[in-house]
Amino acid sequence: MIKLLKADLIRLSKSSSFYLSLIAMLGLSVAFMAMQATAMDYTVPLSRVIFLPMSMYGAAMAAFVSIFVGTDFSEGFIRNKLLITENRYSLVFSQILVSCLACLVVYTVVTAFTAGLGCFFFENNVDTVTLIRFYCIGVGMCLATGCLFSVITLLCGNKTQAIIWCMALAFGMLFLAMHTNGKLVQPEYKDGALNPHYVGGLRRTAYGILHDLNPCGQAAQLSTWEVWHPIRVFVCNLMAIAVSTALGCLLFDKKEIK
Repeated sequence: MIKLLKADLIRLSKSSSFYLSLIAMLGLSVAFMAMQATAMDYTVPLSRVIFLPMSMYGAAMAAFVSIFVGTDFSEGFIRNKLLITENRYSLVFSQILVSCLACLVVYTVVTAFTAGLGCFFFENNVDTVTLIRFYCIGVGMCLATGCLFSVITLLCGNKTQAIIWCMALAFGMLFLAMHTNGKLVQPEYKDGALNPHYVGGLRRTAYGILHDLNPCGQAAQLSTWEVWHPIRVFVCNLMAIAVSTALGCLLFDKKEIK
């Protein structure tokens, strides 16, 4: 597995898809900051801007991971890797670890860039402790995202199919997050009357769990500087990583490699 990790890390350092995804996210950060700085007729707080680029993080990482991992299949590297590894589990773990590391690097660089540049253009209402706390919550989101898309790509076994499936899932999660967030932010009372769009009881709990399981839902909470249930988010990320890794190992072990 060490040999696989070294090979994948070297390939990552030379991956054009990795650098393109990082540049795209940085460009998106600049675009969001420009819109917030020019389109609003009031002073925008820095907390509203720092995690705003994460709204498209899922799509960017879906594109990168599906291309990076899928290249092993499209260029035939997967057969060589299977020859030098003791079992297929090592290959799965290696791909997941490198994908998660790349996702974490993109997340860290973009967040640091947005926070650093945003200090010059927005009202700095961010304290270091809170920023670190939210950053750590986002780390779980990154690891779950990288793990999910790398497993999907491995199971697809075809780069083109993997890109389609991962991008479809990324935008599906984005639209789902928009829906669940729209339900959860509705106040119980509006203009002194019961809000008919408010969701309460078990339905609210179900919407909340679905929102926390969804990496895009977590990004939506980070962008508003308000994570409603941090412990639940941590547990959801842990479950997502464990389940996707276990399924990836079991299903890939039985997969026929052409």
